[in-house]
Amino acid sequence: MGSCVIFFYNLASRQLMSGSADVFKMINRDELSHVRLYQKLIPEAMAIFPHSVEQIYEMFDSAVKHECRWTNHIVGNDILGITEYSTEQYTKYLANIRLKAIGLEPLYREEKYNKSPYNHLERFSDTKKEGHTKANFFEATVTSYVMSSGLSGWDEI
Repeated sequence: MGSCVIFFYNLASRQLMSGSADVFKMINRDELSHVRLYQKLIPEAMAIFPHSVEQIYEMFDSAVKHECRWTNHIVGNDILGITEYSTEQYTKYLANIRLKAIGLEPLYREEKYNKSPYNHLERFSDTKKEGHTKANFFEATVTSYVMSSGLSGWDEI
């Protein structure tokens, strides 16, 4: 989840712009599928090119710095529940998670980067499908890529 997504989840958690947040939930879910792909590809590349590990750390550090700078420029401390400090903490927290997922040690070692400052908004996003979000059955739209297997057997009826 990037800073823009956090902004809309923050609004939606207060019943504001929930439709936009739903769109970002779908975008976020799609982006996470790309993350899972790279979490499989990068370890294989590291096995072939072990010298690339230092470059990976440099790229992560550079990306985190750019993301923090951009977020602070766009959001700053002007939005309720989002601060420059918390977005930096969150960005470094995510970087550590991504590094661990590819078999590397965390880049940011301080304890504060081991937990998300936006846990309540991550729960709202429900990317882990834990059922933390509620929707009116008659107003909600299907957002899952998974096809139902409950339709088998209809041909025999």
